[in-house]
Amino acid sequence: MAFLDEIATYLSSVTGLTAVTMKKGSLPASPDVAMSVNEYAAGAADHGFGTPGIKYDHPGLQVVCRGVANDYVGPRAMLDLACDALAKVQAMTLSGTLYTMVTPAGIPAPLMRDENQRVVFVCNFTVERQRA
Repeated sequence: MAFLDEIATYLSSVTGLTAVTMKKGSLPASPDVAMSVNEYAAGAADHGFGTPGIKYDHPGLQVVCRGVANDYVGPRAMLDLACDALAKVQAMTLSGTLYTMVTPAGIPAPLMRDENQRVVFVCNFTVERQRA
């Protein structure tokens, strides 16, 4: 399974969010209440000891949450749930892939208020996962 699929499946299972509100790769214009998981390059891959090739990848993960117009508390609470769940990922297998650690790069922070006055929060993570 692909990285964002694994993370989205895990977050959906522990936060109760459905496929309607959980998006991968971008935050669409609707629905108002939504969470997006996004991938970016964060660190160099690691070689295994005594094993040729790459053993661990270090992708960056960004989680973005948005609520209804003028709601500050809702999207922040949704992101707090996601952050708490991701911080528990230590030596955990998600959809068949070993994740050794998911580390927050900071705390959830307001990113912006969009043209519809919906508050958008964001939090970034560094991930270490075993390459399949």
